[in-house]
Amino acid sequence: MAGTRPGSWCHVEIPTAAIENAKRFYGNCFGWKFTDIPQLSYTLYNAGDGEVGGGLWNPAAGVPRQIVNYIGVENIESAVARVEANGGKLVNPKMEVPNSGWFVLIADPDGNTIGLWQNMQKPAVAPKKKKPAAKKAPAKKKGKKRRARASRRP
Repeated sequence: MAGTRPGSWCHVEIPTAAIENAKRFYGNCFGWKFTDIPQLSYTLYNAGDGEVGGGLWNPAAGVPRQIVNYIGVENIESAVARVEANGGKLVNPKMEVPNSGWFVLIADPDGNTIGLWQNMQKPAVAPKKKKPAAKKAPAKKKGKKRRARASRRP
């Protein structure tokens, strides 16, 4: 989700009780590539360059088994405040995904669950200073060539 533009769809989670079967299905049908994250019991999928990817996960008992779409935001707290001011509600509190960012689940006024994602701001790396280019010696001026005069003798 790096480089997510605020306000755009950035991630789609698909619940499954059989991760390996889901990987085989989506990989064979659509060519998706997968990265397992065992410490989070989560599998990321890549749907291709420039396409929205997402994750496969097995929700705990009691958690609704539904696909969740995520929208990128610059700041989760202010986005949740706007959601609540406009008739939505917070469903799940802010949670961190280590070294990546944070997410919450909200419900719109119709009860649709949507995820909000905020990228973790990574410290800016100072650009490397370029070495000054070596000075080129000035080009030599070409001297005027004198033409030999042809004698005009008859």
